[in-house]
Amino acid sequence: MTQNTAMPYEDRQKFIQMHLDEPLKEKCRVQKAGDILGQDEAVLKILNNLRSPNPKSMVLTGPGGLWKRDILRACFKEVKNSEVSFFKSGEFVEYCPDRKSSDVFISNSLFGCVYETVFGFYKVKKIKIGLATRANNGILYINNAENLTSGNILKLLDVIKSKKVHYEDSLILYAPDHVKRFLKEGLPADFCLAIDVDDAKFVPDELLDLCEIIQFKEYDKKVLADIIKNAADKGMFHVDDEVCIKIADAAKNGEDAVGMLQHLAIEVLKHGKDEITADDLKSVIL
Repeated sequence: MTQNTAMPYEDRQKFIQMHLDEPLKEKCRVQKAGDILGQDEAVLKILNNLRSPNPKSMVLTGPGGLWKRDILRACFKEVKNSEVSFFKSGEFVEYCPDRKSSDVFISNSLFGCVYETVFGFYKVKKIKIGLATRANNGILYINNAENLTSGNILKLLDVIKSKKVHYEDSLILYAPDHVKRFLKEGLPADFCLAIDVDDAKFVPDELLDLCEIIQFKEYDKKVLADIIKNAADKGMFHVDDEVCIKIADAAKNGEDAVGMLQHLAIEVLKHGKDEITADDLKSVIL
């Protein structure tokens, strides 16, 4: 192990760059279903659902810090490669509505709109494609769903049931001919909705009735210790089992554990080391 505290500044910077060319959070981000730890039941339910000819929408429940989005994305990638997959030509589309965003802004983001732009002396109407259409034959993942208004929830229900985004007659009336046809027919929006919430009680009953509930559980200390060990290995650090257990005992969840390890890694790298010992824990654990 390198432990040269007198390492010249430039060498020390290269040493840090070698280990942390990207944050540990990114290095240990789940890339495939086989890498997922501690969520076997949730992963099995997701994969079974996504592999069906007509996958149901899902509500992903459980506290933050469990990497629900990354796990869902990894399952999506695995299923998408199948020749008979519903998602073969689809994308994983994310949306996180802000509570400060207006009802109209959220609606336009999700479902699109007709807008006017100026070309020279002419005003031209165009269609802005919404995320619901972009997610056609894919997954529309929504975090912070509690920020959706009742109007947007009703619109979302209508889109899920009809598998198309329809526009009001007033918008169609003033649209140019080449746009009217698309608006009258409705834009395609046949997707699998995935809502990420701490508790299913935050999802309106009308929407919940269309979804399968996927329960993610909190990581136990052993799984957290394994996650920490894996993250350290990917960052090319040596961390013994005792240190992993102590971090796991202090961490609130998986993301918190990796964040603590990141802080420790930066501190030891400043001293030219790539080994994290029990003495180093004093900087993050009281």
